Amino acid sequence: SAEQTKITAVSIAEMVAKVNTEVDPAFVYQYEKSKFVPPAGKTLLIMGQDRKSISEYMDSFSDRPIPGGWTAYWGITSMNGVDRMNTEDIGRQYGYQNHQTLVDRFPDTVLQSGLWMVGMWDVLEKASKGEYNPVIRQFSTWAKTIGRPLYLRIGYEFDGEHNQMEPDFYVKAFRRIVDIIRAEGADNVAFVWQSYAAPTYKGYPLSAWYPGDEYVDWVGISLFGHMYSPELSKEADEVFNFSKEHKKPVMVAEASPINGIDEKNVDAWNTWFVNFLSLSYRKNIKAISYINANWPAYTGFSSLNWKDARLQNNQQVANAWFKETEKDRYLKQSPELFEQLGYKK
Repeated sequence: SAEQTKITAVSIAEMVAKVNTEVDPAFVYQYEKSKFVPPAGKTLLIMGQDRKSISEYMDSFSDRPIPGGWTAYWGITSMNGVDRMNTEDIGRQYGYQNHQTLVDRFPDTVLQSGLWMVGMWDVLEKASKGEYNPVIRQFSTWAKTIGRPLYLRIGYEFDGEHNQMEPDFYVKAFRRIVDIIRAEGADNVAFVWQSYAAPTYKGYPLSAWYPGDEYVDWVGISLFGHMYSPELSKEADEVFNFSKEHKKPVMVAEASPINGIDEKNVDAWNTWFVNFLSLSYRKNIKAISYINANWPAYTGFSSLNWKDARLQNNQQVANAWFKETEKDRYLKQSPELFEQLGYKK
């Protein structure tokens, strides 16, 4: 009924009004040695994170603007998940990936690509010694064909306890990968250095993993449980301060309300989204990536007890999300997008 519509409209506006849009001027600074950064006052909107969740998202919200980019994942050991489907266990565990299908399906959008590397199984050590150089060359060849910016998160969550990455191997591997991609002429690739923003592996300082300003275009951060508080943890705070010190833009490379979005109430909005979106303004974050996933469906996350975080679970939360992200501030799919990011085809 019209009355019902009116009530909903008012409450959606009230929900969005809870987001604090004040910007901390300390985080408005000139970026140095970076690329594909949105203009002042703009934030690139990215969604993810696998074929199934992206298709479900599009089915649920076909009438909404398409985000400015999509996330995808692959591992340094092969091109699976890039120009072809990953069909091995990793697909069942973390969702099937295929970068090329996103390129084919969504013109005028960017790719945000998670390059998996870990300390286990000597993967990182082999990468640091050049064992996967042929894969990185293949990736570079492919990247040159896609005609769009690609934000490459090299060994994402490098400092996470779960990834067991020794800093010296990591720095060597990161630099090697960047050197190869540059030498191959894949100029559409920007390099993201992404922290887990939690107590670090073996207590190493954050800076121990830093490959250097010449090698890093963006600083990335994962924000999951962090966002149930308006105050940042000291580790997350350190990531933002480090970015400012090194004059790099910040990308929230992974974010999701891990306690789920309930179909019966809007608690997720009040306890997580408001903090997340307010932080995005406050810290002048230049790209945000939301993972629209049903976490229990991935066997790889079952031990974490994360819940279903899909926007389509709750129409009211989804409406508030779109009311906020449909503002001009957020860069979405458009023929002007690449130009706004300073990318020339």
